[in-house]
Amino acid sequence: MSKRKGKKGKKKIKGKREEPIVKAEENEVREEYGTTTGMPEGIDAWWADFEKLEVDGKLDLLYNTFAREEEEEFWEDLFDAVDNVVNILASKSRVEEGIKLLETLKEQRPVQYMADYQYYDYYLLHYYAPHGEKARMNEIIKHFLGDPEKGVDHIAVALDIFRLYGMAEETSELSRKAYKKLKKSEGIMSWGIDELNQRAVFCAIREYITSPNYGEEEAERAFLTDLKGLDVWEEEPAALDDEQLQNTVKTLRGEIRRDWKREDFLISNPNYEDNVYLFVIEFIRHLHIEKSLEWVTGDLFFELVMKYFGEIEERSGGFYFSYSKESLDAYLGSYFGFLSLNDAKGMAGLKAHEFFSSFMHQKGIITDKELRKIERVIEELNVPGRKFYERNTWKYRFLEAWK
Repeated sequence: MSKRKGKKGKKKIKGKREEPIVKAEENEVREEYGTTTGMPEGIDAWWADFEKLEVDGKLDLLYNTFAREEEEEFWEDLFDAVDNVVNILASKSRVEEGIKLLETLKEQRPVQYMADYQYYDYYLLHYYAPHGEKARMNEIIKHFLGDPEKGVDHIAVALDIFRLYGMAEETSELSRKAYKKLKKSEGIMSWGIDELNQRAVFCAIREYITSPNYGEEEAERAFLTDLKGLDVWEEEPAALDDEQLQNTVKTLRGEIRRDWKREDFLISNPNYEDNVYLFVIEFIRHLHIEKSLEWVTGDLFFELVMKYFGEIEERSGGFYFSYSKESLDAYLGSYFGFLSLNDAKGMAGLKAHEFFSSFMHQKGIITDKELRKIERVIEELNVPGRKFYERNTWKYRFLEAWK
């Protein structure tokens, strides 16, 4: 999303580095740091000692280092050491210790924490979101909004996590404020700005359709003002006579019900694009009414479904909602690439398509045979997904609620 690069040599937080384990040397170095009052000369000496240690030794060394007064340049590479230890602890099901390490860094070294807040906050988001820690989420939102351009890629991740856990208020606040601060930025890709805008516009629609005053003149006027502030209209006057906006609102409210047929979604149908959009909008309502998912979670599933079908090159029989193992595999691979920050979407992707294929079957759009075939493909692709999930359970607890 961002055109600008981070610090030179900055490592993304995903991968886990392997290092040799030398138990005897660990004990020697831990004793040294427990009995001396000064640091070994130079950063290189510190790193040499750090690399010799097992995880408990690394953890002790970091806590000792946090408590010391060092030259500013010493802290420039601290991120890599903290990142290393947090990843190792997570892989050993010691997540709480990793979170405590980050919280200690934030408390004792706030300047150093904020220098890399977007990376540290990423871990905290995954940990605190399933616990419903509103105060923590609000603190992280303030971090991002303090310098939204610096953290723009992680703002997108934060919005994904908020939507996964149905955190509508947080989604609304971060998307709206980030969009308004960044919309004129020359350092952000246009598609990144568009995504922020789409998140914010959906939140505005959600707030209107769930308002107890929905349909009343005052509520409608406030809704239009909200959308105008999000640049939904450029030249024409703000009004609800926009056909797509009206159809979106009324479909989400359940005021429009359509008798869909398979031929509505053949690419030979001149109206198939509008039909596809409205059908997937109905899917959002279905998820809310039938699956008790928050509206913003439904919006995420809408995004995942539309992205998949929008990228398919070949469609069986010209049917827009065509599935294949190959296309689903490639689709999921785009979320689990090396050092990708998008694996949260990948973990939700198969569940979104599981729900969507069931929804199509319920509406009579696909046959029993087609549904069974899709279910087999999804189950097969779920095997590697489950393995990934088992290694990262602490980050994706929302899947437990969707089983």
